[in-house]
Amino acid sequence: MKKFRNSYAAYLLLYSFYFMSTSLFTTLISVYLMGKHYNASQVSTLVSVAFFLSMIAQPFFGYINERFGIVKMTTLSLSAILGGVLGFLWAPNLFWLTVFYGIVLVCLNGTAPMMEVFATQSAYAFGKIRVWGTIGYSLGVQIAGWVYHQFSPQAVYYTVLLTIVLSIFCLSAVRMGNSEKREEKVKEPVSLRPLLHNRPYLFFIILIGLASGVGNIGHTYIQNLLMDNGLSVQTAATVVAISVVVEAPLIFFSDRFMDHWPLRVLIALPIGILCAQYTIYALPSPILLKVLVTLLAKHTTGMVLIMVSLRFIAQQVNGKDLVLAMAIVQGARYLGTILLQPIAAHFIEVGGYQLMSFFLAGVVGLAFLLSFALKMPQGKVPSLFNGNAE
Repeated sequence: MKKFRNSYAAYLLLYSFYFMSTSLFTTLISVYLMGKHYNASQVSTLVSVAFFLSMIAQPFFGYINERFGIVKMTTLSLSAILGGVLGFLWAPNLFWLTVFYGIVLVCLNGTAPMMEVFATQSAYAFGKIRVWGTIGYSLGVQIAGWVYHQFSPQAVYYTVLLTIVLSIFCLSAVRMGNSEKREEKVKEPVSLRPLLHNRPYLFFIILIGLASGVGNIGHTYIQNLLMDNGLSVQTAATVVAISVVVEAPLIFFSDRFMDHWPLRVLIALPIGILCAQYTIYALPSPILLKVLVTLLAKHTTGMVLIMVSLRFIAQQVNGKDLVLAMAIVQGARYLGTILLQPIAAHFIEVGGYQLMSFFLAGVVGLAFLLSFALKMPQGKVPSLFNGNAE
């Protein structure tokens, strides 16, 4: 056990099991509930309520984390997920399903920003750890389908219980970096006020909300968009599945560029690629080009925006407010999705996926232009992605 403590294997398994838990719990939710004879509208309501609660809860997770520390807060959150999943399996009706699904999703989404920050505070390079989250998530999607068909729908959620327990075990083997130990000694008060008066940070939140909102809508509709352009269900699903794995090399080698490239370039590049992606969808482009841009852009742009958020906040915000600031950014991503989703759905009903793509290209194009008006942080670039060897 001593060799396992704070080892690379501990981080590898922690990130694999945590992100695997997320995909196991969320991948087949609509299939699971419709199998229990709930209709699409009821399923949509359940997911929307959980999504809204996640947005509201983000600042509270950040605030509590800054008071008690990442390890303690993550352990508490994972423990709450265990109770939420058990409640979800027991739930006798839609009301209780919504309550417990909401609890689990709030805790999963509330833990996500902490996991991103946690990776930057380890003794290992960010990408060498975070890449296992992508691998775990991809495996979770496959395992969910296999368990569902080989055993039962409920067995998928019992599998979540197992992966969460394994996550807690691996988390117990992880030790805090020096930065968090210092924070525990000082215990500086955490406040929203400095963030609310930080104009560059607030402007950055708007950019991320717009860009991530467009990206999240893509996660909902891209498979249908590809099918509308002539791909079969199986082929479109395969393209989407491969697009998840494509981000792995980008994460693994993130230390090569995230600490070194100009921040303005790192912000504008993924937003510009998103704009190009939806422009290609909107125009009468060859289906092969649409498949290619899906593979290259669907998940990679979102991951780069997460890493960019870490760097911008580390340079712009006081260190004690780092997790709180990341949590608020995560909330802005949810808010952008909530606001843009009904508009995108309206455009689909009026003019199909092509009109929706024109709208989303316009939104992210605006974000791209606004990114050049963002005031960049001054001072030394923190070494977030190379590891913090002690």
